[in-house]
Amino acid sequence: MVSSRSAKRKRPLEDDPIRRPFDPKLIARAKVIAAKYQITLRQEEGHWFAVGVEEPSTYGDGRTVAQAIRDVREALTVVVAYHLEKGEPVAVPLIDQERRGRRRAG
Repeated sequence: MVSSRSAKRKRPLEDDPIRRPFDPKLIARAKVIAAKYQITLRQEEGHWFAVGVEEPSTYGDGRTVAQAIRDVREALTVVVAYHLEKGEPVAVPLIDQERRGRRRAG
């Protein structure tokens, strides 16, 4: 007798909405945007946690500051790529908002 688990057919990676890869050009664009996002860091019991300022529900962590930053940047890139892929608005990096404000003021 075959168990139901082994009888399940695996979906191709492209059909899995979570595991399939993003288009490389989309990821490249998302990395540029996410690299401009500000992050906040905090340490608890020797472990570092990072949160995206423009995307406050996006977190990262690590044993070192560098690991936490790398982790949150990766998470921010995925969030931005998802929004871009779905045609949804992407949070404008605060640094770009500040630059626009200075141009108008001057």
